[in-house]
Amino acid sequence: MTEQLPEDEIAQDEGHDSGAEADQDTPDFVRKREIVAYTAEQTGQSKADVRAILDAAFAFMRAELLEGKDLHYPTFGKVRIKYPNREGADPIFRVIPAKQDANALQAMEDGADSPDEAD
Repeated sequence: MTEQLPEDEIAQDEGHDSGAEADQDTPDFVRKREIVAYTAEQTGQSKADVRAILDAAFAFMRAELLEGKDLHYPTFGKVRIKYPNREGADPIFRVIPAKQDANALQAMEDGADSPDEAD
């Protein structure tokens, strides 16, 4: 899957965690607050601790991607930023989601929060 986001769309979404309803024209995003709340619930950590950890992790990943490195996190997938050789061409963002095994998929379909609950 290849996705290109114009700079103006990226700038509009940066720092957007206000909780305001999205307009009809904006795509459906999973927001930071949802990721933090889910992770805090799953790990038993406070939202403040989870937020600090995720902010640090994503800052590191962003810096490495911008330096031209690929990101590979087995439970997430692979991320790469490709810079075309054409002058003025926008970077191409490529995300390859991780494959899930059949047991994990079935557990999610059955409503389990994690594959371990399906056993």
